Amino acid sequence: CGLWGSLTKRLRRLANGFDPWRGRPGSGSAFDHGGVRYLPLALLLMCCGLAGAADVTATLDRASVPAGEGAKFTIEIKDGDARPPQIPQVPDFVFQGPNRGRQMSYFNGVTSSTTTFTYVVGSLKPGDYTVPAITLVVDGQQVQTQPLKLKVTPSANQQPQGLPPNNAPANDAVPEEGGAGFLTVELAAKDRKHAWVGEIAPVRIKAWLPEGVRASLRSNLQPEGSAFTLHNISPQPQQGLEMRDGKRFQTVTWYAGLSTTKAGTWPPDLTVNATVSVPDRSQRRRDPRDPFSDPFFDNAMGQFTQKDVDLKSHKGAEAAIEVRPLPKEGRPADFSGAVGKFKLDQAVIPDSWQTGEPQQLTAVVGGEGNFKLLRRPDLLPAENWKTYEGDADFAARDKASFAGIQTFKWNAVPRKGGTQEARISFSYFDPDTARYETVTSQPKRIAVAGADLKEEPAPAAAEDKPKKIPGSDNLAPQHTADSGVRSLTPLAFRPAFRPALYSAGGAVLLGLVLGRLRSVKTDPQRKARAAAEKAAHAALHEAESFASRGDASGFFAAARRALQVRLAALWSRPASAITLADVVTRVSDDSPVVRIFREADRIEYGRAIPSGTESLTNWRALLQDAMKSLAA
Repeated sequence: CGLWGSLTKRLRRLANGFDPWRGRPGSGSAFDHGGVRYLPLALLLMCCGLAGAADVTATLDRASVPAGEGAKFTIEIKDGDARPPQIPQVPDFVFQGPNRGRQMSYFNGVTSSTTTFTYVVGSLKPGDYTVPAITLVVDGQQVQTQPLKLKVTPSANQQPQGLPPNNAPANDAVPEEGGAGFLTVELAAKDRKHAWVGEIAPVRIKAWLPEGVRASLRSNLQPEGSAFTLHNISPQPQQGLEMRDGKRFQTVTWYAGLSTTKAGTWPPDLTVNATVSVPDRSQRRRDPRDPFSDPFFDNAMGQFTQKDVDLKSHKGAEAAIEVRPLPKEGRPADFSGAVGKFKLDQAVIPDSWQTGEPQQLTAVVGGEGNFKLLRRPDLLPAENWKTYEGDADFAARDKASFAGIQTFKWNAVPRKGGTQEARISFSYFDPDTARYETVTSQPKRIAVAGADLKEEPAPAAAEDKPKKIPGSDNLAPQHTADSGVRSLTPLAFRPAFRPALYSAGGAVLLGLVLGRLRSVKTDPQRKARAAAEKAAHAALHEAESFASRGDASGFFAAARRALQVRLAALWSRPASAITLADVVTRVSDDSPVVRIFREADRIEYGRAIPSGTESLTNWRALLQDAMKSLAA
């Protein structure tokens, strides 16, 4: 700035006829007579003045962002100096910042500088917003940025319409069981508070998490006890936001079927393993006037603490489910245990038969319930037909497989000739009416050719009674015939001895092989190595997940944990006890392992946080090299 001021001053005096280089007045204007020789110098100084003007740009790192999350708004000033600008007020729109940065560069004798002001911008309400033009004072001159558009889309974490307002901080909504979340199980049927033995009762399973907490499942839903069995869990759970006991929770809802073979009142006893990410605000002050202090905006700042938890269902009396036994009164003889609502959609019976020749029958049963316990329908009257087992094919009508169609195909043989009536029938238990129902097709008249088949006599159990010998006081001898003559050939020379010997030798050899395999499988060192490899893969998966989201802190924490697990297997030490000092002592200083440990320690103590996807991409490649070097 000083150089430019001196040059412009000399140019002004030159234009007035003064020779600035010789220190005396000229005979006229610098552009008269001999002063024409200063024209190139004047043009050069004018170009330098134009080239010295500052360049100001404003950018957004994305065009749209979910409600409650932030986009990065950057103002960049090249070759100029400015103070943080005054941000105008925009209704329902928030600016968080600024963070100021400055970078100097020197190339080919030319010095340039870049000053940046970075903000996190966003809104809690979906809509189209405009980041207004920002006015800055750069080197004494006012410069204005261009307006930018930002679209705020609805978020899964957004509070649904009609939900009662909650003035309490969302992070205070910590559930009672375990502090990280819990499960609830309730029957999906609105007009029934109980289930029946053998019924696959539709249930609604909800995981309740404090608002602002992220969760990733590490296992499927599974009952801990033996009272219930889960069926047909919906693959894609529904997410929402609900109120419970005056607190606001994020919910994840599954639909499934619950069945049991025991009557009584039983708690569901469900559990699921999950990794939860809790917002860490230990270093952050909450300001009630600042919407970005809401937990949603911790997502944009990447401030989360991870821990593994077990989400369990309530076990109190109010959470137990009553299971009633099926009534014995009125139970049909052909009832096979099917509970639900079924109907006979189609019954196919051939029009003409021949006695002794089988033909195929088809019955299509539709409805909802426990199709696995639905037995093949009967062909009535049963005494006129001989039936054989067939095939059953089930086609689901919903994702949970509660409703569907089951097609039965089997063969039957008529026992009697002439004109007959045949019908197809099956029975089931209706859980809503608590009654047994029998479904029968319309009778069909069939012409059966041929003579009646003879009845197959039932095999009689023959009883061998010893004969009585007269004059023996009614005592029967133990043996009534001579015993057979046995061979006197030694066992070793019999034909069956050699195969038996070979079989015994093979059994011994197989036992030795199986014993060896079992010892290898149960080897504690092998199990430890397998567990360490599994933990290392899990940490690498977490590191990749954090890197894809741009979360540098989470990436380096997971990367260091993966390296600790791999080094623990090599050094026979606990993974948590391996520190940077141990690595520097035992690993070469130019190893990528040392670089990652150092970077992770710097980030943990707040000394440096890499930014940008490109930087994390390089670190991801370095992590792969580090793991390969340890594997070697």
